[in-house]
Amino acid sequence: MRKFWKKGAALLLSGLMVAGLAACGGSDSGNSGASNGSGSNTSGESSNSGDASGSADNGEIVKLVVWGVGSADTDDCNEVAAAISEITREKIGVEIELVRGQDAEQINLALTSGEAIDLLNYNNVDGQLAAIVRNSYAAPLDDLVEQYGQGALGVIDPVDLDACRFGGVLYALPDMKDTSRSAGFSMRKDIVDELGIEVPEMGTYDDMHKILTQVHEAYPDMYPLVPTWGGGGMQETLPTDPLGDNLGVLENAFNDTTEIVNFYATDSYREFCEMMYQWNQEGLIMPDATTTTENNLLSGNGFAMFENWKPGKELENYKSNGKEVVFMKVIEPYKYTSVCNGNSLIIPYSSAHPEKAMELWNLMYTDAEVSNLFINGIEGKHWVYTDDSKTFITTPEGVDANASGYSSVDWAWPNQQLTPIWEGGEADLWEQLSAFNKSGVASPAHGFSWDSSPVLNQVTACSNVVSSYNTALRWGALDPAENLPKFISELEDAGINDIIAEKQKQLDEFLAGK
Repeated sequence: MRKFWKKGAALLLSGLMVAGLAACGGSDSGNSGASNGSGSNTSGESSNSGDASGSADNGEIVKLVVWGVGSADTDDCNEVAAAISEITREKIGVEIELVRGQDAEQINLALTSGEAIDLLNYNNVDGQLAAIVRNSYAAPLDDLVEQYGQGALGVIDPVDLDACRFGGVLYALPDMKDTSRSAGFSMRKDIVDELGIEVPEMGTYDDMHKILTQVHEAYPDMYPLVPTWGGGGMQETLPTDPLGDNLGVLENAFNDTTEIVNFYATDSYREFCEMMYQWNQEGLIMPDATTTTENNLLSGNGFAMFENWKPGKELENYKSNGKEVVFMKVIEPYKYTSVCNGNSLIIPYSSAHPEKAMELWNLMYTDAEVSNLFINGIEGKHWVYTDDSKTFITTPEGVDANASGYSSVDWAWPNQQLTPIWEGGEADLWEQLSAFNKSGVASPAHGFSWDSSPVLNQVTACSNVVSSYNTALRWGALDPAENLPKFISELEDAGINDIIAEKQKQLDEFLAGK
């Protein structure tokens, strides 16, 4: 198979290095394959599906560079990479260098300069897969996955796979995470229990208002509702299909209608902003919600936040912020394109070994030992089994689960469902997750990929307007009665109707071709 070309932009930036990453990655290729004597026993039996004829025909070992997501110490990454290489060297003739912790700027610089990376997680890239494809940073996968990824195709839901195509071409593979979406609120269990609050499994905003009010009265110095992440981050709790960028949406993905509307001019958006403005006036929202740079605010002085839900989410939250949480959902499960193709990997156009990269990617979906090493790290150092049944794992004695050098972000690797369950989860967690994913109602536009290039100027102008209003309106920092009409007017002046018309045309063509 032909190698993929380097981008011309490399001429400008090829001299720049990304070696200064506050991340991790083995750089001594001569030692990357050294055995460390650990990490050899992980959960379950390693599947050999797709283990193909992997080694290079000439017996040469190929070095692959993998950029993951999430923080980890350099030494930990090198140790994990060495343990993985012990397996992959024999199975497919490769060894790896593992890098984690890079931000969007570092990823963009590496892709623009044509740095040799063989697998890259695009989670931190603004616009995610759509932006990656639009900038020609991703290698097409159809031939690669057909030849070297049959094991992965055997476990991926074809419905989810369709979300990774742009113009009919495959550029990513969906991770085996939550590919359906159910949103609501997470709240601290210690406070819920102390105040005797009854949290319904499926509730309403009125239910949440009563809970926040009760907490505010009992703990006047606590922030009842905090951002999901810094800068006013908020998980969406309205049942929209954003169609890529929220500039023209399906207002209710549970309906059959495929009419695209201006999200910010809908009744549902206005009512949400009015509710949040009221909550803000009542002191139920963190005062600097739109400007805080803090993440994991539940671990501090926060009680609740907007949150997506999936089976095991309570445990995931505990691992990230050290607090047990209770969930109240306000939206039943549904799925749309960017839910399925978010947080995945690509083979960058600059990979020198795309075929080998696909073989490694295939192992991430099919080999339990490889998957567990990428996700959880080294047995005995980063995790241990809780007992001889080898069903659950926990952090080793004396290791702080929230300060581990190799913190887990299982949702950001290809197949967490091959790994053991962390203590506190349920033994059938992966069966629950699979059922949850299948239960999601697919948006009428599922699989549609928006190409904004015909109206790029309007998209840029409207995005700037959204940045000026949306976060402040949604956190109740601006009075919607006064500011929402200005917001809508400025969007119309910036060309939102042109965007909607073009997006509707593309969606109609997509649906006609299904």
